[in-house]
Amino acid sequence: MKNYVLMHKNEKCGTFVFDEETGKIMEYHDNGKGLSPYLGNFDVRKMRKWWEMRAVPASRTAMQEIIRNAGCLNTEVYLAKNLALSMTDTYWICPDNANLSYDDVKFSNLAVYGHGKVPYHNASSYDPNASLGGQMNKYWDLEQSCPILVKESYRYFGQQSINEVFATRIHERQNTDIPFVRYSASTTEDRGVLCRCKAFTSEDAELISAYEIIESQKIRNEMAFYDAYIQICVNNGIDYEQIQNFMDYQTMTDFLISNTDEHLMNFGVLRDANTMKLIGPAPIFDSGNSMFYSDERKTPYSRADLLGRTITGFCKTEEKMLEKVKNRNLVRIDLIPAPDEVKTLYIDAGIPEWKADLISKNYETKAQMLKEFQKGKVISFYREKQREKESRKNTCETTNKQKFIMLSGISGPLRIQEAKKIYEAEITKNKFITADDRGLYPIGKALENTGLIFDKAKILNSIHSIDGYRNALVYISSDKIREEIRIELPEKYSEDLVSLIVDARIKTAFISGASVIYEAMNLDRQVREKYLEIAKECGINNRELHVINSCPPVEEEGWNSVINHQS
Repeated sequence: MKNYVLMHKNEKCGTFVFDEETGKIMEYHDNGKGLSPYLGNFDVRKMRKWWEMRAVPASRTAMQEIIRNAGCLNTEVYLAKNLALSMTDTYWICPDNANLSYDDVKFSNLAVYGHGKVPYHNASSYDPNASLGGQMNKYWDLEQSCPILVKESYRYFGQQSINEVFATRIHERQNTDIPFVRYSASTTEDRGVLCRCKAFTSEDAELISAYEIIESQKIRNEMAFYDAYIQICVNNGIDYEQIQNFMDYQTMTDFLISNTDEHLMNFGVLRDANTMKLIGPAPIFDSGNSMFYSDERKTPYSRADLLGRTITGFCKTEEKMLEKVKNRNLVRIDLIPAPDEVKTLYIDAGIPEWKADLISKNYETKAQMLKEFQKGKVISFYREKQREKESRKNTCETTNKQKFIMLSGISGPLRIQEAKKIYEAEITKNKFITADDRGLYPIGKALENTGLIFDKAKILNSIHSIDGYRNALVYISSDKIREEIRIELPEKYSEDLVSLIVDARIKTAFISGASVIYEAMNLDRQVREKYLEIAKECGINNRELHVINSCPPVEEEGWNSVINHQS
């Protein structure tokens, strides 16, 4: 056991007993001057939590090796060896009876040593990162006139660092009075991404986390923590409109970028470290865990799925957070980056195109919901689930009515006559409406979507539904498409382009609620199976195959019926 004094600069806050083997606080005795953390409302339980949160997470890369090399059992013991110093406040611990002052230990006087470290009693060194929280690898660069926080990001294509810069761009474009941290980023030689920002704390201004604010006093059961946080800030000298506007703005921008990690240590207030008076909200910082950085899915979220995601913060869902917003117009939607720009920004930053596409589409949905919210609409997970349920019901009804009829066989009038006969019969029997297949996917669109490389799969994956084709029956013919290309763009004609247009029109028809009759000559089994899979993928269960002049007759699985026609 060892006795320490908890210090705030050169003032004594209290004394505690520390178990150097386990890293646990055994006792704490506050001296009653109001200098301890939690706005002076401190006891041994809070001291243990404060100490635990102050220690660097043991899960951080290389941390286990660091604490072993320092001869420590865990990060809490390592924190004690580094005197619990932090770059964000002026608290530290002094061994009982040691003749040390704050000037002896503060980091600004350690910059002359390598990487901000200096030996202490041959046992350890002062490490500004011993109290640096979070999951990304981080360190302070003390060699600059203003300390620089550097965060390393290697997983998920380095997106957490990229997200910090993207959040900075959003705030800069808002031209807001709300304080925020500006981040920059650069790549490393080993394919990582570093982001940097200047320290917003100093010897005179320190960060008090929202968690400390909330834990500083007992909250009435009927009062939400969100409201209690604002009230405690106001009671301690911060202007009500200033803190409420900050929370409104932060809540809406976090919603926009889908920041799931706005826990109570990731924001707070600034305090004058000399007078102990609260100054105002600390700048917005640490937005890395946003923009779906860890998602590996290929399809965008639905509105309900987005609202159903769990977040860390005052509330567990974004919907509940938005309910607390008083001034909905603090974020200007007309000034935020457009979805296409977002996609380009992330691709240029090294994010794969498929991931950038997912990011931009989810972002577009969130921007639309935020716009609706600002116009007075209630953003509700329950309502969105009900809408999706109703939509699925309508889609199911349409899909159950949808049909795919394919005619395959040698060239000749029989196949074309049979196709037209079936088309007329289906229109009459099922009361389908007629629709032109050219509107489904124009030839020029395929050429617009082709870059330096003709990537058919990429083009087909970008297809979306269009209006006006629900309950329609579309007649698609390979021969008609060949003729269409030769007339409109003869210099671009190729069988690959014909195949693409056929596939694109069939798939667009299906996802737009239409039925399809497709006729083409000499489709072998492999090609027939391709169209069968497109129908299955789109949920088309009613499938007929008509084969013209085949010997022997065709029998294939996957079709509801296979009809052989002989001349």
